[in-house]
Amino acid sequence: MEANVNNFINVFQQNCWKYYKRDVNIPETYTYLYGNPVKVHVPVDTACGGIMIIGAYPTAHFNTIGSERDVPVGDHLYPFSNEKYFDGSRIREVDSGRELEELFLKPLAVKREVTWITDLVKIFLFKEGHQNKYERLGFKDTLVGRKEFDRLAKAGLPYIFEEINLCGPKVILGLGAEVNATLLNASIVKATSTIQLAEKRILSIGENNYNYFACPHPGILMREDNEKGKWKQVLKIIIEKIKLELWSTPKNSINLFRI
Repeated sequence: MEANVNNFINVFQQNCWKYYKRDVNIPETYTYLYGNPVKVHVPVDTACGGIMIIGAYPTAHFNTIGSERDVPVGDHLYPFSNEKYFDGSRIREVDSGRELEELFLKPLAVKREVTWITDLVKIFLFKEGHQNKYERLGFKDTLVGRKEFDRLAKAGLPYIFEEINLCGPKVILGLGAEVNATLLNASIVKATSTIQLAEKRILSIGENNYNYFACPHPGILMREDNEKGKWKQVLKIIIEKIKLELWSTPKNSINLFRI
């Protein structure tokens, strides 16, 4: 049985790698500054039946090039990578992997090897500042920017739905307002409000129902501002409810929508 599941996962990974760009209308030849391909971030941590974590989109390797710092030049190895690398001026750690560990995995007392970790949008998206740096460095080709997130997220929904059904998670964590707006078919304002409520939802895909928690984005939890404490308190409540869900089956839930 386990071998069959692994085969299905591998087929999904291969199809995602081969067809994702085509299906979301991204050129197969799309590259970073010096020709590194902008690759599809296929899920690598694919444990079934436990916790599934869905982020927004991958981050990238950033280098110092001349006077330009933090220039994206290539992809990490996998979603929420926890690797370290030298960027031309210093050794740096991938923030997304560290944040996932500190904010979610450790408080839940789970290792990433027993989770399914993925992104809703599976290619790196350039912020405006990144695009400006590319222009100053003489890059002339078109870049896919952050403004494309909504389009790409909706175009790639069949992939995330297939992942969820393959994983069969006991609990799904959607990270950030954008992810939750897409998966809960809501506005950003409504999705933000949903996170603040810290309530379990039921996400239905076909005939399958999944326990779903809308969570704050790791970035908002790590930044230094007046909102940080509020969101950390929200996350603390959510974490406790997720723990209960992992070890029991509470009766109270809110059925949001069926796909």
